[in-house]
Amino acid sequence: MDPQETDRIVISPEELSDAKIDETLELQRASMAGAIQPAQPEKKSALRLIYASWFYLMLAGAVGAFLGWAAIEPFFSDGILFTGKVESVEPDAYLGSHAGVTVQGNVTISGVAVWTIESQTTIIAPGKPPRRLQLTDLKPGDVVKVMGVIPKDSDLLIAVAIRVEPAGTPADSMISLSKLDIQQKLFGFLLFPVVACLVGLLVGAVEGIVCRTFARAAWCGGIGLVIGLVAGAISAVLGGLVFTLIGALGAGTMNPTASAGAFLMQMFRRGLAWTLVGMGMGLGQGFALKSGKMKLNGFIGGMVGGLVGGLLFDPIDLLLSNRELMQGAGLSRAVGITIVGAAVGLMIGLTDLLTRDAWLKVIAGPLQGKEFSFNRTPIRLGSSPKSDIYLFKDARIDPAHAVINKLRDTYEISDEESATGVFVNGQRIVRTRRLADGDLIQIGESQFKYSTKENRAS
Repeated sequence: MDPQETDRIVISPEELSDAKIDETLELQRASMAGAIQPAQPEKKSALRLIYASWFYLMLAGAVGAFLGWAAIEPFFSDGILFTGKVESVEPDAYLGSHAGVTVQGNVTISGVAVWTIESQTTIIAPGKPPRRLQLTDLKPGDVVKVMGVIPKDSDLLIAVAIRVEPAGTPADSMISLSKLDIQQKLFGFLLFPVVACLVGLLVGAVEGIVCRTFARAAWCGGIGLVIGLVAGAISAVLGGLVFTLIGALGAGTMNPTASAGAFLMQMFRRGLAWTLVGMGMGLGQGFALKSGKMKLNGFIGGMVGGLVGGLLFDPIDLLLSNRELMQGAGLSRAVGITIVGAAVGLMIGLTDLLTRDAWLKVIAGPLQGKEFSFNRTPIRLGSSPKSDIYLFKDARIDPAHAVINKLRDTYEISDEESATGVFVNGQRIVRTRRLADGDLIQIGESQFKYSTKENRAS
């Protein structure tokens, strides 16, 4: 037998028609092409807005805050609120001065002694418009709805508003003031921890959801929920102390709208208190991914977001609430808390934009328009969902295709022995390549532009 015949390669008809041959040849052609395909012009579509981190973080924060408000609001009240029957009226009863105001006038309602302040307690009768009444207009047997407060270090109930209800309105025969007080304080305390944990859940998870890395979304969301709950509870205590202490400086009125100074003081103390509450809302993702920079971004974003929401709450309350109709601050609270959550997410996104030193922008591929900040290294790119940058639905990309590492004051990209290679500015890299601002990177069908803060304007 001719020795040369033993080296002959024989391809059977079945092998020749195998579709895998075409696929292999296509992969080899792409890997040996040596030239990057020009990026398609970026589409100016509103749908691409979803890949802007500041947008989806803002949306996640708003939704989380609203859900937290919706969970607590049915059990929340703006003070002591109940409906009872008038038993006696003593307009001349005098309690003296309390918290800088004169307390005079008492009405017993379903066993509860309710005190009034002539210049600040509103008494109204139903109708359009509601009719103002005096304490002496109330009669035993009248069914009334009471909105009141218990001042600090006191067991007195001072009415903010009393409204006479239509005849036949159901009323409790005996009111437990202590029970109402405990309920009001409990749900008042729970409001911000619940809001904070749901903001932490959605803000932590949204990055993974947008990038289709659902395992990371679940992990970061879960950590965000726990961190938000704990930090929210601690911050709620500190915020409550600040709110009370600063409020003591403006003692002398229960009505913050009595003067411009009182209203500004109310805005200031609420803004400062909500700043403390917001601090823990954006920490979850940083803790989950063990990134100090992301923790700092979340901390700063949460503080600024809380401050913005707190400052806006009272103006919104002034526009939307009507105490004469016994309408509490539920609507303004919904708007204000939703703004807090949105501001927390927005500020986290903007803080990242302002503080990052380098990033990749996807200019072609399924995630076109998405930007990835280098908040920690190494950054792994591949078709595995465990990758930091998950490049899905691309047969040309290996599970662990490339990795970016920090190299002193710059970054370098490494090819992890991938089948189809990594291209930088049209040239396939051998093993590693130091990145420079404006470099174009191609991995499979995905293309990225590398940018640094020194050339942010470009």
